[in-house]
Amino acid sequence: MTATLTRPDAEGSAAPPQASRFRPPWDWASAGTSAVAVLLCSFSLHGVFDGWAWFPPLVLTAGAVVSAMAAARRFRVPTALIPAVGLAALVVALTWLFAASTALLGLLPTGATLERSGQLISEAQVTIMNQVPPVLADPGIVFIACLGTGLITLLVDTLATTLRMPAASGLGLLALLTVPAVLKPDSIGVFPFILASAGYLLILATGSWQERPRSPSAARRPPARQMGIAAAIGSAALVAALVLPAVLPGFNQGTFPQGSRLNIWTGQSGLNPVVALGNDLRQPSASGRIRYATDSRQAVYLRSTTLEDFSGQRWGPDLRPDTRRAGLQDMAPEEGDEPAEGTSTVTTRVRSETYASPWLLAPYAPTQVSGAAGRFSWDPKTMTVISEENNGMTRLDYEVQSASQTISADSLQVLGPAAEGAVDPVFTDLPENLPESIREATSTATARADSPYEQAMAIQSYLRGQDFTYSLEAPVEGGYDGNGMDVLDRFLEEKAGYCVHYAAAMAVMAREAGIPSRMALGFAPGRSTGNTVQNMRGQELREYEVDSRDAHAWPELYFEGMGWVRFEPTPSRGSVPSYALQPRPDILETQGPQDDLTLDWPLPQTVPQPAVTPPPPSAAAPVEPAETGAGKTAAVGLAVLTAAAALLSPWALRRRRRILRKQGVAGSDPPDRPGSPGSPDRPSSGPAALAWDEASDSGVDYGHVPAKSESPRAYALRLADDARLADGPALALQRLREAYEEEVYAAPGTAVRGVSGSDSGSHSASGLGSGSAPADRAGRLWGDVTAVQDGLAESAPWASRLRARYFPASLASRFRR
Repeated sequence: MTATLTRPDAEGSAAPPQASRFRPPWDWASAGTSAVAVLLCSFSLHGVFDGWAWFPPLVLTAGAVVSAMAAARRFRVPTALIPAVGLAALVVALTWLFAASTALLGLLPTGATLERSGQLISEAQVTIMNQVPPVLADPGIVFIACLGTGLITLLVDTLATTLRMPAASGLGLLALLTVPAVLKPDSIGVFPFILASAGYLLILATGSWQERPRSPSAARRPPARQMGIAAAIGSAALVAALVLPAVLPGFNQGTFPQGSRLNIWTGQSGLNPVVALGNDLRQPSASGRIRYATDSRQAVYLRSTTLEDFSGQRWGPDLRPDTRRAGLQDMAPEEGDEPAEGTSTVTTRVRSETYASPWLLAPYAPTQVSGAAGRFSWDPKTMTVISEENNGMTRLDYEVQSASQTISADSLQVLGPAAEGAVDPVFTDLPENLPESIREATSTATARADSPYEQAMAIQSYLRGQDFTYSLEAPVEGGYDGNGMDVLDRFLEEKAGYCVHYAAAMAVMAREAGIPSRMALGFAPGRSTGNTVQNMRGQELREYEVDSRDAHAWPELYFEGMGWVRFEPTPSRGSVPSYALQPRPDILETQGPQDDLTLDWPLPQTVPQPAVTPPPPSAAAPVEPAETGAGKTAAVGLAVLTAAAALLSPWALRRRRRILRKQGVAGSDPPDRPGSPGSPDRPSSGPAALAWDEASDSGVDYGHVPAKSESPRAYALRLADDARLADGPALALQRLREAYEEEVYAAPGTAVRGVSGSDSGSHSASGLGSGSAPADRAGRLWGDVTAVQDGLAESAPWASRLRARYFPASLASRFRR
């Protein structure tokens, strides 16, 4: 006698045993819903990260986690082990995306993979400390984003699907939304909030539908009434969440005003003070008081650090550890200008109980520091002082001796341009992609100026003119609150910003006019306390105080024979020195050596993440009746096909890329270049560049990954050596590299050898004469590519060949070094 197992329905009666045959594939549908909900929430990270290059790896990571967990449920893996399966899938996905060259078959992590992960985390920490959101989508920060999103996906799918607790899965989505909520100046935003809410409602709807009776008729009947009620409740809640903040007081002002940011990543800030400058200025109340006392005739600027490298999309201080000098005695600028007449020594005592930054505050130019606790080093190029103990100082009491130079307009007027080599090139270099708005603004401002001093005054007057306004809110609302050439371009267009924008604009415009420059960061002079303080020798000093409201940035320009001179282009902030007034007076100003600013960086508060308590074992999903043999066979077949498609998809994508490049080399419209190693992304390229991309990507597939700073020439030499290429493939690689350099770096309008159709009678190093037929040139280029690939395969072990063919690392080279 055979017993038939049945399952009670909603009314307590028994459901027919054949009901399970009509059960929809809820494991896959619910898992897909979890991934969609997490990805909808992750749209809110746009603005925390710059651009959208971070999103595809997030999609891959979330998809890998939920697919593995759904497959585990389908094959009746014990409930307790399903999260472990998802975690293993997360590890494999992260390994393939970010460290395939260190892994077995490009998928299984090794000791080198763990070391690479540590490097990525360190890179992410540097990015967080040196950039203000939106941060660049560098490999380290994308790795952290994928890791966090993958763990949240695992949590959401475990709660919503494995444990059948869809309402509790909102905790995971809330954890993801917390990041942009506290880091973005305008919080999450309306549209990302709607997407996140829709994702959560989708999880709830799927969970509700999943618990419906599973009779054949119920499985086919849409729950119209239930879905209608759910849609009405969800829409009402969403409207209330969007409307209430607009009508209730207290949502737009208070201790966390518009434009401010919270640093939840690290116990200190200050490695790049520009990151926190705007945040400090926007705070509704002062914080971080610093007192200083000086014998200078007027209040001084306290200076912490400088920015001088204006290349790259984001700017930060250059620590220059190789050239820094230990100790705090006998300091002098590298330029070595002879002290001018009237140079005197200014004594300044600095005290604070709350300063949190590795940079030591000092008026420019410090010559000696006494009483500072700890180990310090100083940079002769910038005269900045930093702690060697890698921790932010929180209690200060020290004394600075600094050289103060008497400067007048007449003394600057007679100085000519600085001689070539007078200062390090880092103070004069400008990127090749300098926005045209900067060139035009410089030309307009300095049209009637002759000497460097007149040019500097003209630029300062231009920025302090009526067309420009001081605003802390405009950069936030306009989306250019930060630093970089793109930010500077927007600032000159909008003509509204605060000290960071004005100081950077004058520094860059000065370089365009031929004047060496840099941008200093620190504190404006502040306010007198009316008290006097004795220094360490018993001398009476006048006391002043500064706080977060005095955080400031200003430009310093170099005049040969006078040194670095401070200017003040920011309207309504700081104090304009007498030599920079319009019309200039003939009054000398004793300048606390180009007084510097340093920012008081309060320690950030940490934001606790929502705690999720694992549900008790009793909450585990009930065991379903066993499937029929035919159903199990179909499920196994579907799983095998899905796994095969997933395993072969990297090979198919890599093959398609190779075919598109071959077509481009052959003369068809070249495809977009997918971020080749060692060269910047471009919208399109010629045949030699496409051939080089294919050869260099093949090198990445075999584990030879180029460094960030490695040029194509250096990479080609290293690839030939590391891969032990034979003479034929090595020469083919050399020809490809030379053809690529000719095509990419030739001057505009110049006939490129091996690519142009003109008959110059010469031959390129690639062996393609300029008079060769296009088909011949294409054939030779692609023949060299094939020779390089064959050489790489011949010298590689079987495991590397297998990995290069079926798990090509170049598909994810955007996120690797």
